[in-house]
Amino acid sequence: MKLKPYDDVPLFLSVEGSNTGEYIFAESASLTLSQDIKASRQLDDNILQICAFGDGSNMIFDDMFVFEEGSNELVVMGPIGGPPRPISSSINKIKKDSKITFPNGKNLFFSEEVNPGGHDFLTKVYAKSGGWSLTEEEAQNGYFEPSFNYVADSPIKGTLDVDFYVNEGNLPHFFSITGLVDPTEFPPINNDRVTGFLGDFAFYGAYLTQFEFSISPNSISQAKASFDIYGNLTKDESLSLNYYSSDLYQQQSIPHGETSKLVGLSSIGFNYGLGFSYSASISRYPKYEVPTGDYVPEIGFLPTRASKRQTNVSVTVEGDNLDPSVLHKVMNQENVEVVCELRDLSYDNYRNNSAGLLSSFHCNGAVQSESLSVNSRGYLNGSVTISQVLQ
Repeated sequence: MKLKPYDDVPLFLSVEGSNTGEYIFAESASLTLSQDIKASRQLDDNILQICAFGDGSNMIFDDMFVFEEGSNELVVMGPIGGPPRPISSSINKIKKDSKITFPNGKNLFFSEEVNPGGHDFLTKVYAKSGGWSLTEEEAQNGYFEPSFNYVADSPIKGTLDVDFYVNEGNLPHFFSITGLVDPTEFPPINNDRVTGFLGDFAFYGAYLTQFEFSISPNSISQAKASFDIYGNLTKDESLSLNYYSSDLYQQQSIPHGETSKLVGLSSIGFNYGLGFSYSASISRYPKYEVPTGDYVPEIGFLPTRASKRQTNVSVTVEGDNLDPSVLHKVMNQENVEVVCELRDLSYDNYRNNSAGLLSSFHCNGAVQSESLSVNSRGYLNGSVTISQVLQ
């Protein structure tokens, strides 16, 4: 296996149930998965008690029994006087030569690997030095380090984080928290599952939780997005082969600050906009159905849906002025609205970047903060941040 360079690691997204998808022009992407695990253990199940020596035919503890160096000895496990007690089945295994530490610096070692099954009352141990014995009290307090069994305490979940360039293909389908994949859908709540792959690794349960972008004069728009990912990955080395030749891998129109427009600047005291930042976030609640819900053996449990909870939108606009009274509008129950119309360069004689308006982003809410800044290399600028709760 060789390391794959950036150019050979495509990011592809598709809405589940659709026949098409989009390659995302990403500067960087990372995908992380995890699950909550816990050791399936009981109290003191790594404490070994010796109640007798031998095969158990004589259950009287012999505190005069002397260990010899390197000699394998059969011991009965359990409290003094019985009954015998097997090693806890919460333990996955005990490796051969694992140390058993007793009080007063005395040590024994397991002679062979132990795989507890709930019925093993006998085990073999040996000493690395001879001429010593265990008292009843010491024999009841042997400590060892096992390999425990672990269980998953939650389904597999992770995040997909992408730094990318928005374009006419991906904006309406994957990065519109407030919009719909299908505009005819009612009620207007987009909970469609997104699938896709990063390189050769496919994922099957992605839901958008964060989207933000910024735009300024004479620059193209860059964006960031985060998805919650549910279920495990699968690997298919054919996914990234020859993706350059795919019909879906084609040039797209991208927004540019030269032609994009900000509408509603006068409501916050600006004549000209110098920069615009948009951020939308959503909290989601995954729904799993009993007994198994949506389960695929190689992927694991998938939620039947990841319903939306509160959705927040925040925009920050930089401009040539500042209206000190905008902060007081919230006192009078007055909202302000700003709209960013993302447009490409709108060429007349070229097929690409000639679509004009690509998408509009609205924020109708209350002014949260305002600021002024100036430095020796520029002009006095104002900045206003507006917040809106959508649902």
